[in-house]
Amino acid sequence: MPEPRTPVTGVSELTLEVSDLPAAERFYSGVLGLPIVERWERRGVTWVMAGDRTRIGLWKAQVGLAGGQPGAHVHFAMHIREEDCEPLAERLRSQGCAVTEYASAPPREGRAAYVSDADGHCIEFWSWDVAGHFDEIDNIHNGDRGDC
Repeated sequence: MPEPRTPVTGVSELTLEVSDLPAAERFYSGVLGLPIVERWERRGVTWVMAGDRTRIGLWKAQVGLAGGQPGAHVHFAMHIREEDCEPLAERLRSQGCAVTEYASAPPREGRAAYVSDADGHCIEFWSWDVAGHFDEIDNIHNGDRGDC
């Protein structure tokens, strides 16, 4: 029997430490086209929206809420539609971004494009919908794959 799932419906926010807040705003708002939705001037924070339900916080170095500490960042990915991959990659290149593209291997077919911001945060735009993991889990629990 599958383990009960925590009733998470998505990622509400992701925060990134940035060294130059105005440069980060220019990249996320100007280059990536993510709208600025809030600024906390006193704390040195700018929030941009990534899709309908996720905001990204651009934070100057500080201890965050609940004692959150800055640390090394690997990468994060945002979902885009397959048909938007090539136009996005072209637009980013036209704005001077180095774009690395990959095609995903089955069973997670799709395309991915990676860029880095001024602080070296690696940002992925991926066309595979991670909700496909639920189909994989269901297949495992129904005996279609593996020894589970």
